[in-house]
Amino acid sequence: MRKVFFIIVIFSRGLQVFGQDIMTNPIKLFDEFWEYVDHNYIYFQAKNINREAIYQKYSQQISTQTTDDELFEIMDAVVLELKDAHSILVKPKKVGTQYDYKKGYQIHFDERIVKSKYVKDSLGASGQLYWALLEQNIGYVYLPKFSAYESFDSVFMTMKAHGVKKLIIDIRGNGGGNSNPVPNLLRVLVNKKTLLGSYIEKTGPGQQDITKPIGIYAFPDPNFSFDIPVVVLINRACYSATTYFAAMIKGLPNVTLMGQETGGGAGGHLGYQLSNGWQIRVSVSDFLDKNGQSAELGVLPNIEIVNTKEDIQNGKDRMLEMAMKF
Repeated sequence: MRKVFFIIVIFSRGLQVFGQDIMTNPIKLFDEFWEYVDHNYIYFQAKNINREAIYQKYSQQISTQTTDDELFEIMDAVVLELKDAHSILVKPKKVGTQYDYKKGYQIHFDERIVKSKYVKDSLGASGQLYWALLEQNIGYVYLPKFSAYESFDSVFMTMKAHGVKKLIIDIRGNGGGNSNPVPNLLRVLVNKKTLLGSYIEKTGPGQQDITKPIGIYAFPDPNFSFDIPVVVLINRACYSATTYFAAMIKGLPNVTLMGQETGGGAGGHLGYQLSNGWQIRVSVSDFLDKNGQSAELGVLPNIEIVNTKEDIQNGKDRMLEMAMKF
């Protein structure tokens, strides 16, 4: 909480104080909106977004006669130019358009096929977690959302007690949630202090006003180690916290990522209320992988494979089958 408060203080200082008439003046409202976006969005350079061109393109569409609905549509179009599903414009009774990070990708997955065709023995379920045994004594964990997954620690222990020869962690279709417990969760996969990645955040209005990377580490569990091969199944529908997880676990001992590049969404976001009561939210921080590369655009698998539409229609999960054979 202290860090978020610090960001709010810095950003609030960076915005000029507008007069009361800004509440009804479309030009001034747009300038207030743009100043917040321009000063605080962290990915302009990373995504090669031309800030000046965007401002010129959309500011010229606004006059003192622009209606509220027209202004909202113009601001919404600006947000889409950021190509960031974490960035959004909101007004009472209306939410702006969310960027579609899955567009253009073939994403085919049905967890019902896994449970009906591939699961040999269901072992348990808790919160969002489901775990089971597949053929050949392969462990399987399915996590469709990063919430209510506190049982993951005990699942690792259960799988080891069953003597599984491999563990498949399936996070396909997982759109995110809370990634804060992940570094502690991964402690059973490391045997020494291990860098999982780092984060940076905006500290002021300039494009270079960014903190130095702050490392995120996993520390080994002195009482338990999961030294069995792990395959993590990912696809383009993995976003936000799921991208963090994929980036953090990738490269750890005995871990292989398999599937599609994730949808990205590595930015931490912060909102600001405009003078007319509308709210704009943009990404103000970034997660960097172990090599210092941003995960905003996605995490690549070690082995690429996708299901086809026909696979699913025929009750086949090609991705899971490869993970089982790997």
